[in-house]
Amino acid sequence: MLTRRALVTIPAAYVGATREGPALARQATPEPVWPDNDGEWQVADPSALGLDASTLDQVTQRAPIEVPAISALLAVRGGRIGYEQYFGGHRASMPINVRSVTKSLTGFLAGIAVEDGLLRDLDQTIGETIPGRIPAAADPAIAGVTIRNLMMMASGIDWPHPGDWQALMAADDWVETYLSRPVSGIPGQSYVYSTAGSHVLGVMVAEAAGLPLEEFAKERVFDPLGIRPGSWERSPQGEVNGGSGLFLMARDMARFGLLALREGRWNGEQLVRETFVRDATTWKLQGDSTAGWEGYGYQWWITATWAGLPAYYGLGYGGQHVFVVPALDMVVIAGIERRVAPEELRTPRGLIETICASAAGPIG
Repeated sequence: MLTRRALVTIPAAYVGATREGPALARQATPEPVWPDNDGEWQVADPSALGLDASTLDQVTQRAPIEVPAISALLAVRGGRIGYEQYFGGHRASMPINVRSVTKSLTGFLAGIAVEDGLLRDLDQTIGETIPGRIPAAADPAIAGVTIRNLMMMASGIDWPHPGDWQALMAADDWVETYLSRPVSGIPGQSYVYSTAGSHVLGVMVAEAAGLPLEEFAKERVFDPLGIRPGSWERSPQGEVNGGSGLFLMARDMARFGLLALREGRWNGEQLVRETFVRDATTWKLQGDSTAGWEGYGYQWWITATWAGLPAYYGLGYGGQHVFVVPALDMVVIAGIERRVAPEELRTPRGLIETICASAAGPIG
């Protein structure tokens, strides 16, 4: 199930919907609703959020059959939780390894660093930012690879894929190993998915901030959002992995998704520049997601396949999703707590799309 899935049947209300979305979905709530910083969300009856309860009941029944390893499914509309289910003994208080959804956070941290003046812009290079981490025998072109190139998965650096994460885990020095590879593609044009590239991006952000990446994330994202992160995968050098391995509870994954949905705003404060969020979640290149060949932005996947509605998502191995549909004012979370074997992989994308399809009415 690593190829594009057939889309679910769309309710009649969405037939003929354009990329701008149906009129009913464009109705905004009078005032933005936010969870508080003590971890509490407002929870609403699905009908109050224009969600079809019978469709959501079907999702609950289908989930453990279609995705046996599924741990959590959660939907937020209008800033309130309208659907939340846990499976296989998982509980709301238990963290989930979001795996490569971590990349989407690291991308936002890079945008914050630019806005703060810690980085000049997205075209600042590896050679300008972490020259001391470039191996002496490295391809001379390595120094010219930019933050933007890394954000787009288009560094041009030769890296194995599939086998990306395994190659990184096998390395004694993650940064040195990645920067020792030749530049065989065209930076900015040649797409190759690389967790190593996202890790280097995180190292560059940390260097610019003068803080470990996890401390910068805590200061600029986690604390303002009231997120209580769990552990974070680390390199042999002790640096957290900018590309994978952050642990978050499903509700905290939803907070991050809501930050993206609100274009970087959180309860009256602009944490990430609005124009950066829009740019990060706009198609740049085509990439090979588990839903098939879809667009890639700056550490976010981009799709317009669901009923013609633009959406974007953070995606992690095994089926972790932070799925954002702006026209529906909706965030859908899927979490799989354990690392599944390749033969066990089942994408929850069909479940996510059905949850989106349950938005059959305006928010009350």
